Amino acid sequence: MQEPSLTELKELALRCARSAGELSLKRMKEPFQVEYKTSASDLVTAVDKEVEKHVINMILERFPDHGILGEESTFTGDYKQFDTLWVIDPIDGTTNFVHQQINFSVSIAVYYKGEGLVGAVYDPSRDELFYAVKGEGAYLNDRPLHLEKVVTLEEALLCTSVFWNKRAEQIGIDQIVKKLAGKVRGMRLLGSAALEMSYVAAGRLDGYVSMSLNAWDFGAARIIVEEAGGKVTSMVGNPLPFDEKSSVMACNPAFYEELQHYLNLSDNTEKGS
Repeated sequence: MQEPSLTELKELALRCARSAGELSLKRMKEPFQVEYKTSASDLVTAVDKEVEKHVINMILERFPDHGILGEESTFTGDYKQFDTLWVIDPIDGTTNFVHQQINFSVSIAVYYKGEGLVGAVYDPSRDELFYAVKGEGAYLNDRPLHLEKVVTLEEALLCTSVFWNKRAEQIGIDQIVKKLAGKVRGMRLLGSAALEMSYVAAGRLDGYVSMSLNAWDFGAARIIVEEAGGKVTSMVGNPLPFDEKSSVMACNPAFYEELQHYLNLSDNTEKGS
């Protein structure tokens, strides 16, 4: 089968993101079941599973020879056997979905042999669609995103979730970031990694730091930030994997090196993050 064009992949990714967002908004108004995964703060709902299956069906109907890596593991095949891989999070920010009914998103990315091609992050509560295609730039509802403003670390508005991460506490990153909070303009937390990273691409936030994120958390937003001109790596500066857990540092490139130096991590320190 002939490989699809970037335009075809983008169009399907955007259509899936919007359709998934519309379905989540519809189900949000109805009673739904909430379950614990690993703890009371790690939730999954029947809506997460339904939305993921909905997206998978849309993808496989168009591209039956593609693989899918999803948070809820409803794809039955071995994703590692596919050259073209869709990485999806049906509801990134499930706790917000359950409690706030805002600040959650749909995250959909397409990778080919490990290279990010298309990323889409849709915030259905605000009807904001962040997306990017490799080599073609990043957009918010068709408005181009460019990180051209030079921002110093002292002027930066950062976002982090490390204070709720056990690994960060074990290696002392939570205390480093706590001190960092006194150096920058401010710290924020939305509770949706995909949305927070997309806000970096849009210039609403200047940087994002987190530990132990899964591939579906950052898979799409990473492409969006990079295409907007931002820098995205692990916290020690390594390239992000496309299908494994990693720490993440995404920021305006103007203060990337200073932020990384401030965090002062080593490869050994980051192992297991």
